[in-house]
Amino acid sequence: IMAAKENPDARNLYYLGREYFYRQQWVECASTLKQYLEKSQFPAEKSYAMRMIAKCEPNQAEEWLMKSIEAYPSRESLLALANHYYMSQQWKECILLCNEALLVTKKPTEFMSEGWAWGHMADDLIAVCSWQLGDFKTAYKHGKKAAEMSPNDERIQKNLVFYKEKIDANVRRTGGRGKK
Repeated sequence: IMAAKENPDARNLYYLGREYFYRQQWVECASTLKQYLEKSQFPAEKSYAMRMIAKCEPNQAEEWLMKSIEAYPSRESLLALANHYYMSQQWKECILLCNEALLVTKKPTEFMSEGWAWGHMADDLIAVCSWQLGDFKTAYKHGKKAAEMSPNDERIQKNLVFYKEKIDANVRRTGGRGKK
């Protein structure tokens, strides 16, 4: 806190805001990171700060997550907004962003690169959202990719079996004529 008071430059404000975030001091975090955003010149770091603010201000989360993508369209920022849509049951929007995230294939070397964005998350979200929309073939396709990336994740493995059962049941019901 003292460093940011003595020298409120972008670097000190960022670290103070992140400290508030880790301590779940949401109001202080958002306020400090907003000051940081006014001074920073680093797009990837600004994007990360906006994702933190989105957690601090859940009623404005969508807006902050969109700004995060505008600042730096990383897999992390795309999947953060996709997850927001998943949590609010906006299945089509979630799928759209996950597909966009899968197009980002080069993992950045900056410290803002987060492991969760480079594993099964995009395919898993597409699978679950596709299932919600009744598109069992897409659910199975992406569920299989997620299961291959996370072979020890029991939930993902069970979902894959479930998607396959849905496809098989639909084939039996329609005699193989069904689209889904």
